[in-house]
Amino acid sequence: MENKLIMSIQSSEEKLEIYVENIFNAGYAGVDQEKVQEHIDELSKLGVATPTTIPTLYPVSNQLATYADTFQVQHHETSGEIEYVLIWSNDEMYVTVGSDHTDRKLETFSVPMSKQACPNILAQDVWKFEDVADHWSQIELTCWIKSDGKEELYQKGTCGDLMSPQALIENFKQMNIDQNGNIFYSGTIGTVGSSLAYGDEYVIEMKDPVLDRLITHHYRLEYLLEEIG
Repeated sequence: MENKLIMSIQSSEEKLEIYVENIFNAGYAGVDQEKVQEHIDELSKLGVATPTTIPTLYPVSNQLATYADTFQVQHHETSGEIEYVLIWSNDEMYVTVGSDHTDRKLETFSVPMSKQACPNILAQDVWKFEDVADHWSQIELTCWIKSDGKEELYQKGTCGDLMSPQALIENFKQMNIDQNGNIFYSGTIGTVGSSLAYGDEYVIEMKDPVLDRLITHHYRLEYLLEEIG
C-alpha cells in the first residue's frame, strides 16, 4: 500500500516527500537495563509475555506511519509511548518524535499483533540527524497524557536513555534498515509512575537544549461504537 508523507525540515524551507517502504518498531532498547526491566515488569502485570531477546525488532505495515492528530481505536485500553523516530530519505537520516501506540488488550495475546492494531504516530517536523549527532544524548523526550480533561506528565527522559543510532548502525546495515523510505521507532523510555496509564489525548515532545528548538505533536483518540447486532 502506498503511504506518502510530506515532512518539513525545521528552520528551513525544505520539504521531504517520503513514500514509506518499511517500518520497524524496536522494543526494550534502553541503555539502563534496570529501567528496561521496569518496563518489562509494567507489561507483565498486564499479562504480556517476557521477551526472549533484548532489544526486539517488530516490522509493521508501511501504512501505519501517520502524523494525523486524531484516529479511532476499538476500546479504552490502548496507550502511546514516546520514542525517537529515524527516517531515511535522499540518502540522509532524519529524526523526529513519535509514539508507538499499542493495543494493550491485544498485547497480552501477541505483541506483534498489538503493534499492528494502531497507527505509528510521528510529528511532521524533522531535524537532520547530523545536526544533533554530537549532543544526541542530551535530546529530551517528554510525553503528557490527558484523560477526562486532566493532564499529567506520563514519561520524561532523554535520547541518552535509549540505544543510540550510532550504537545501532551495524544492525541497520545488516538488516537493510538504513534504506530510503524506511522508518525506525526506537523503543520507549520508562513511565514517571512506573506504571502504564491510558489517556484520551497525548502530547509528545522532543527538545534540543543545545540548539534551543522543539518538535511537538498532539493527537487525540476517538472510540468506536461496540459491535452492532
